Amino acid sequence: MRILITGGCGFLGSHFVRAWLRRHRDSTIVNADCLTYAGSLDNLEDAAHDARHRHERIDVADPETVEGLFTQGFDLVVHFAAETHVDRSLEDAGQFVRTNVRGTENLLAMSGQRRAGMARPAVIVVSTDEVYGPTPDGTRFRTDAPLSPTSPYAASKAVADRLSLAYARALDLNVTIVRSVNVYGPRQYPEKVIPLFTSHAISGCRLPLYGDGLQRRSWLYVDDFVDGLMRIAGDPHRRREHIVWHLGSHDEPPNLELAQTICELCDADPALITHVADRPGHDRRYALDFTETERVFGWSPRTLLRAGLEETVGWIKANIEWCRRRTQWKPSFLRGE
Repeated sequence: MRILITGGCGFLGSHFVRAWLRRHRDSTIVNADCLTYAGSLDNLEDAAHDARHRHERIDVADPETVEGLFTQGFDLVVHFAAETHVDRSLEDAGQFVRTNVRGTENLLAMSGQRRAGMARPAVIVVSTDEVYGPTPDGTRFRTDAPLSPTSPYAASKAVADRLSLAYARALDLNVTIVRSVNVYGPRQYPEKVIPLFTSHAISGCRLPLYGDGLQRRSWLYVDDFVDGLMRIAGDPHRRREHIVWHLGSHDEPPNLELAQTICELCDADPALITHVADRPGHDRRYALDFTETERVFGWSPRTLLRAGLEETVGWIKANIEWCRRRTQWKPSFLRGE
């Protein structure tokens, strides 16, 4: 099998590349990643000399380079490449529209073309729970819930999902959308909350907690996310039962509790937790119903949040300089505090 993985040098993509190479010895991977601030070849050190994996520095938002890429022919496209940080999208939405919308459309358009001697590839688009907007207490969104994004990031992903559905229906393209809750684990870029709070706690710096800290997110350890996506990607027949699949979790602590647990695991003073002005339009809760994924693929998360945090904190402690070398970006609405 010949696979195109976009964004394979980022957090999720690199974990997926390594797992796929371990489990599928007869596959070859072309890893298209333009190596923005959050992507690094360092994330794939153990695959750097694997003859089955090749990195190409390609911007998915550039239609000409994507067209050239597809002349190689692929059986499957797994599309991770995206701008993903909500805070950044509030400051510069244009880049999110360019990468997340235009980039996805380029991949869909090239996948939909019929070339002599080549079958059209199946496409898996990695999406997010945030496309649904805030989840009411006591409920979990099913895959047929209406999309109601509340940030530029979520809106750009929702448009990409709509484009994917349109290509699936209009061109009979084999498209699957996998929406996930918040994923965490080793090698996550340190602007995201868990590595940010952990690196700050280790260094004795304050942990900036938005608002009252009672916002809730479902947390999924990266190994469980990859296992779920691998099951979906590796089973072309069962995944066509639906276009949209969910990867979720029942671990849903308030952000304040999450920060307190991180302080405990880092032997840091919880007084470092500092309430700061809330992010504009900050949704209170996200949660997904993933019972269909459990039923069809036999998948459910195996790593409890405490155990996953212990693994993540341990990795960050051992690689604290890796975290410190990355830019500690701060949104404009907090820079003047």
